[in-house]
Amino acid sequence: MRDLIEEIWSTLRQNKLRTALTGFSVAWGIFMIIVLIGAGNGLMNSIAGNFSMLKNSMEIYAGTTSKPYGGYEQGRRLEFTTQDVEALRHGYFKDRINDICPVIRHNTEMHYGKIMLRCNLKGVYEISKGIDNTEIVAGRFINSKDIKEKRKVMVIGTQTAKNLVEKGRKPEEMIGKMIDVSGLMFKIVGLYKSDESEGGAMFYTEVLAPTSTVASIFMKENEINSIQMTFEGIDTEEKNREFDAAYRRVINRNHNADPTDKNTIYVYNSVVERQSLNRAARKVRKALWILGLLTLISGIAGVSNIMLITVKERTHEFGIRKAIGARPCSVIMLIIAESITITSFFGYMGMVLGMAMNQFLDFKYSDKAVDVGIAQVTMFVNPGVGLNTAIEATLILIIAGTIAGMIPAWRAARVKPIEALRAE
Repeated sequence: MRDLIEEIWSTLRQNKLRTALTGFSVAWGIFMIIVLIGAGNGLMNSIAGNFSMLKNSMEIYAGTTSKPYGGYEQGRRLEFTTQDVEALRHGYFKDRINDICPVIRHNTEMHYGKIMLRCNLKGVYEISKGIDNTEIVAGRFINSKDIKEKRKVMVIGTQTAKNLVEKGRKPEEMIGKMIDVSGLMFKIVGLYKSDESEGGAMFYTEVLAPTSTVASIFMKENEINSIQMTFEGIDTEEKNREFDAAYRRVINRNHNADPTDKNTIYVYNSVVERQSLNRAARKVRKALWILGLLTLISGIAGVSNIMLITVKERTHEFGIRKAIGARPCSVIMLIIAESITITSFFGYMGMVLGMAMNQFLDFKYSDKAVDVGIAQVTMFVNPGVGLNTAIEATLILIIAGTIAGMIPAWRAARVKPIEALRAE
């Protein structure tokens, strides 16, 4: 064994450049696999994290008729009413829907001193906090007394508070301040956690206020923009389509629309969206695996080619070995051992560098928001691969390296001594 190791080391040392280039292709292949898998895991973790805190919820939006019916032309915009909300508490929906919350919104402007922000004033109930999973970081949320007495109070996002508060002051100091909204003074009673895109110059910042207050000041009687709810059992695309069809029949009947018109409502189901994103993330991960494996295969092909060149260069040497009694298995072992040595050593280096790169990505980008134009989103959460996955990938590489050395090894073993001795 010692003689074998010394011989392999001597051969590799005599061909430093060739060994280095071959090793680089192998190391690069395993490096790319680990980095790409790590990036895929970071993406999947980000998607899972963005939805993990959400309840099974959906929001229904009114659409526009696409067919004329009952004396009305197509293109009529529907408006939800309390009758549409109450329909969700009976019949088919009774055992499937839990909390129901009508939503009203009004786009306006808010002023604080010399600062003006465009805002989307959203009317909410107490239960809205649970449906939207709103995280209060200071103060309180809208309560039943606010709604009953139609108080002019509001809860704003942390980023909006940063935009309003004086430089050097904490956002929490905005609690208790009075804000001018369309000429009416609202009192800030709480802050909810929001991302950095909120309150920007291009967008409406979302401000929460009692639904009764917003409705009485800005909306028509019984006007509802959308309906939020939590549910159970509507957790597949098929069941979501079944719910869609059932509620669309109710809406079409309530608003004198064609029973077959499919454009009267739009449903956003968090469970279905989560499933769709998870499927997309799995496809991305598979694509990254394939890309990494193709890169690795190119490295293994390089190892096989180098071994073939080695066999050709050492044909005379192998002839002498066989002429003095060396068995074919010893020649095969020598070639395969060289192939395994190259793939193992450089594969290990690629694995270590790949895991180090994942650690760098984790440090640099994990849990950090990235501006994608319309919002700040978290692209990576804990990108990386487990040690087991890294070791498995390296073992696959070593096995592939062994296979890559088999063809050159068999060719070397089949060399006839007399022909080999004639080779230059």
